[in-house]
Amino acid sequence: MWQPEADGSASDRLVAERIAAGDEDAFALAYDRYAGLLYGALLRFTGDREVTAEIVQDTFLALWRRARQFDERAGTLAGWLLGIARHRAVDMHRARIRRPPLASPADDEGRWRAGEPVDAAGDPHAVAAQHWLQAVVRTALSELPDDERAVLTLAYSSGLSQSEISARTGLPLGTVKSRTRRAVAHLRSRLTDWPGLLDETGINLADGTRG
Repeated sequence: MWQPEADGSASDRLVAERIAAGDEDAFALAYDRYAGLLYGALLRFTGDREVTAEIVQDTFLALWRRARQFDERAGTLAGWLLGIARHRAVDMHRARIRRPPLASPADDEGRWRAGEPVDAAGDPHAVAAQHWLQAVVRTALSELPDDERAVLTLAYSSGLSQSEISARTGLPLGTVKSRTRRAVAHLRSRLTDWPGLLDETGINLADGTRG
């Protein structure tokens, strides 16, 4: 029986190959690595734990059935799984926004709720995609240390410059800059799991400000 490295560093390619061969241990390793990531983004997008759990289950079922389709040259396994989850979640969103309002709109965490009003002049697909992007970024932000998350959230959510963050929080500008640099480095390392997402965040990853 195949055993992953003791530090859990088996490559995405190897994990996918073993899953394609029917290895349940490799599948469990992939689940341990990425289920929390997917669950966090999906819950922020749907605001519904039951729906989120269903999509996560569907996504990993797709991994079990289609692991041989994974191509490491095209991106990471996290990015591949996120793409599957996004497709299901956005399709569900688009179906629901065509129905009459049944619930409240997005709450202050940025989560989408069934029946959220959508500008009739807008593109529902674009609206859904934007909500998904926000959900993924918020999930990545939630994994940062508290002090780093606070400064980057002010930059991302409020559009504040570093000097404005300093004035808002009372922190020295040098402290804001150092925390922002660390936060951006951590955020970059997480978002590079998803090709193309870095350019879509609206965060200037050179300094943590809005692009």
